[in-house]
Amino acid sequence: MNREQAMKPVVRVLVCMLLLSGSALTCAGEASAWHNGTLAHDGQQRYFRLYLPAKQQERPPLVILLHGGTQSMNKIFRRHAGATREWPVLAEEAGFLLLVPNGVNVRTGDAKGNHQNWNDCRAAVAGSGAGSSADDVGFIRALIDRMATRFHIDRNRVYVTGASNGGMMSYRLAIELGDEIAAAAVFIANLPVDNECRQATRPVPMMIVNGTGDSVMPWNGGAVKGGGGRVQSAQETLEYWLRVNRVDRSGAQTTRLADVSGNDKSRVTRTRYPAAPGGADVLFYTVEGGGHTMPHARHLVPGLLRMTLLGHQNRDFDSVRAAWEFLRSQHLDQQAH
Repeated sequence: MNREQAMKPVVRVLVCMLLLSGSALTCAGEASAWHNGTLAHDGQQRYFRLYLPAKQQERPPLVILLHGGTQSMNKIFRRHAGATREWPVLAEEAGFLLLVPNGVNVRTGDAKGNHQNWNDCRAAVAGSGAGSSADDVGFIRALIDRMATRFHIDRNRVYVTGASNGGMMSYRLAIELGDEIAAAAVFIANLPVDNECRQATRPVPMMIVNGTGDSVMPWNGGAVKGGGGRVQSAQETLEYWLRVNRVDRSGAQTTRLADVSGNDKSRVTRTRYPAAPGGADVLFYTVEGGGHTMPHARHLVPGLLRMTLLGHQNRDFDSVRAAWEFLRSQHLDQQAH
């Protein structure tokens, strides 16, 4: 080992200490790029994880990844968590910061645990996952400010993504933080019927992936499994964003993706709606036969869970990489205000 190689661990630790000095973040060690953090907000200590890639862009983009309902910032990266496990891999390759906040337990109010939810646009439903009253929008806005101060992120390239309850929260952030969010990628999530959010006033580039065989977040709308209120259909959700984003419907382009995996009992159709002047793009993936899962060929949800609860997982494309390809091209300063 030469002197330069021997110094690399020391340099990384020193850089970490300098970057995190004065913030409630702890370095997880030289071998790990994960860091745990806390932020006091709305009278409560809130928690998050941050992935710092070894080679960051000079002014790195920020991807905010939101866990699903009854999940947590830790559980979405466990062995059988599915496609979300690809996000840290991609962050390392592309050099963006990956911010993973933790929601709040609806029943106990605990902000640190592993059975958490987001306060999305669903009106409160007593005793359910739709009953959170936490100021999650304010929490995430404060986290964006913290990332800008500590890590000099490119504030024109702040993106949000999530699945299920995390996807519904992504919709809320796009609606209420449209001046902060450059684009969103939403999986297996529809807008609620009883919507407490205000009408979106600013177009936000939007990618949506939904499965026609989803029994948890029903494609045709209705009751969310587990007492999570009622949602609109996938088509109604799409129509909302087509209106908000003022797309050019005449320019829509539909592509049927190759059936790479012949035994996943699903196919994928992608429709791209280009922005009209003053609008924003919408990219919609229909996963025919797909269940309450994110498509991926390698990061698979356990078969028993698919058969008993979630439904089929499409393996024809990497939905996380597709999301990043969509997000990375969107810049807040290039969009209409």
